Amino acid sequence: MNKAKLIVANWKMNFLNQEALNFCKKLIQKRKLIKNKYVICPPTTLIQQLALKFKNISFGSQDCHYDNFGPYTGDISVEMLKNINCKYVIVGHSERRKHHFENQSLLKRKLESVIKSNLLPIYCVGEDIKDKRKGKTNNVLLSQLKNTIPKSNKKKIIIAYEPIWAIGTGLTPTVSEIEKVNLYIKKIITKINSSYKKTLIIYGGSVNNKNSVNFLKSEFIDGLLVGGTSLKVDKFISILNCK
Repeated sequence: MNKAKLIVANWKMNFLNQEALNFCKKLIQKRKLIKNKYVICPPTTLIQQLALKFKNISFGSQDCHYDNFGPYTGDISVEMLKNINCKYVIVGHSERRKHHFENQSLLKRKLESVIKSNLLPIYCVGEDIKDKRKGKTNNVLLSQLKNTIPKSNKKKIIIAYEPIWAIGTGLTPTVSEIEKVNLYIKKIITKINSSYKKTLIIYGGSVNNKNSVNFLKSEFIDGLLVGGTSLKVDKFISILNCK
């Protein structure tokens, strides 16, 4: 395992100012231990102050609106995120699909907006437990990718394979299962657009400091999307140190 992997911390709706500052300070203090690239995706309210204070850390948003400006109460646009030094945007996380009823048409517009603004989308795809048991994982992924990924895009994107049944459950696919899915995803997106051939495909779902060691050994897993464990700085640093 020679190349650095990409580790994305999704803090979800957690941390207030001081907690976030303390976390990032410790990351900087332990920077000599860190061997992988990483992105922190805090709540939107924290991004600006963190990005201004910690210029050596890349920050991302957990969501965005597809329009730059307009009458959308409570929403945040890609241009607004870009204005506060945000570099990445998570799009299509299953929790937003479920709780905010985000469909493929909406996610396609969000992806196009992020790409147009020269930010890097981290697009989440994955099946639920019913589809997994019915052997429909590939069908679900094909639909999620074919109906959302821009066909004419030449800019980079990141795909996060995050099976819904693995999020927060402590259950994960085997390394072999993730590898097969990631290879299938690469096959599909390359058919959509040959420029996606070098797209990073990362894994998310009950990732912790123990199972990440095996995940990151695989040449077909380009990184990890980390939820709960990304809130525990020492455990997160141990993931960043895996190589």
